[in-house]
Amino acid sequence: MSIDLTRAKSLKTTIIDHSRSANLALYHEAQEEGLTLSDKLEQLDPSPRNAEGKCVTELDAFERQLAVHDITTTGRNAITVEQFFVGGAMILLPEYILREIRMGYRMVQDPTELIAVTVPATGPTVRPIYIETEKAKKSVAKRASGGAAFPKVQLLYRDKEAAIIDRGRQFDFSYRIVKNQNLAEFRVFLWWIGAQLAYDEIDAIYDIVKNGDGASPAASDVFSGTPGIFAYADMVHLASSFDVPARMSHILANASDIEVVLNMSQFQDALTFPASTLFQRSGEYGTFLPVNAKLVKVPSATATEVMAIDNRFAVRESVSQPLMIEADKVIERKLETAVISKEAVYTVMVDDARKLSNY
Repeated sequence: MSIDLTRAKSLKTTIIDHSRSANLALYHEAQEEGLTLSDKLEQLDPSPRNAEGKCVTELDAFERQLAVHDITTTGRNAITVEQFFVGGAMILLPEYILREIRMGYRMVQDPTELIAVTVPATGPTVRPIYIETEKAKKSVAKRASGGAAFPKVQLLYRDKEAAIIDRGRQFDFSYRIVKNQNLAEFRVFLWWIGAQLAYDEIDAIYDIVKNGDGASPAASDVFSGTPGIFAYADMVHLASSFDVPARMSHILANASDIEVVLNMSQFQDALTFPASTLFQRSGEYGTFLPVNAKLVKVPSATATEVMAIDNRFAVRESVSQPLMIEADKVIERKLETAVISKEAVYTVMVDDARKLSNY
């Protein structure tokens, strides 16, 4: 199917004019609306979408701008960073960097996989909400003939507010070094930064589900085995400690504890666990599903403290600013001392959707 570039070509003139004068008005407008430049370009040059609102064209609005400016980002014909800077599409560079960092963010371990819901937030703090489940466990959900009340499931505010935290990375690339890099090479470094940002968030999620969010309690420690040993039976017990409807969907632990799990004898039988053959061939441990749960390596996790969550219910993310880049510094300082950051906070929605095994 051919791509309609009519609006993209019309918008090209605006991009060239803004690039010549280093005018970042489109970024400022987008930020005021809580959008990225890609989102803003979609407003100006909408992509065809299906009934569910999904883009059904090969290139989105940003990619169409790259196309009409003849910017190649991959393969042998990829342009250099310097060509991006001096070309008519210079103001697209900060957004290109942000998009590649976001790709790296999802490439290794996507933190959003651990989040039940992401909601927008305003102000420096949020008031966490949670589901109070204790009363709902006291009786079956059926009213007796004697007139007894139905069990209650309450949605309540926590006693304390949680502060929005600004997490990010500063990259200080010497223009002298990066200017001759083609984009196919340069984006690899951007992917690495994105992956680092992702693991920063995974660290934060682990800390919140283990220790609480400042208003919620710490996770219950359900370990009952031999101290200093994490056996397969302990992992089974960890999974079975979840009360329905919650279940263990992810195991979060540091590298040494992930190694303990992978070395359990129960994972050495390829007939029982076909994923072990893939691990032996590729080293990809994410395909293992012990007790139907996915393993997630957490860089800052405490040794012997294995967390388990139900990602459908455990964590809420409140975002006051999505991942953004300092576009002005990218343009004015040519990549030196630019910051990419996100303002958000994680809170616990359902206390019963997380368990700790501290062996």
